[in-house]
Amino acid sequence: MGQLLIRQVDDADILALKAQAERANISLEQRLRNLVSEAAGRERDAFWELARISRELTGGQTMDVESVLRESRRELLDRDPLSRR
Repeated sequence: MGQLLIRQVDDADILALKAQAERANISLEQRLRNLVSEAAGRERDAFWELARISRELTGGQTMDVESVLRESRRELLDRDPLSRR
C-alpha cells in the first residue's frame, strides 16, 4: 500500500477530523483512510453509473469507431482555417 503526506492542512480542519475519528471510535489515520477510499469510490461509482446509462440509451447498438473518428477529424479540420489538406 502507498503512503500520503499532506502538508499545510488548516488546524481547524485537523481538529474537526480528530473529533470525527473520536466519535467513530477510530484513529485519525483510519478516518483519513476512510475519507480517501470514499472519495476514490465516488468517482469510480460515477463512472460505472454513466456507463450503465450509456448502455441503456444506446440499447446495445454497435458503431463503427473508425468511421466516427474519421468524421470527427474531418469536422475538426473543417473548423480550423489553418489546417492543411
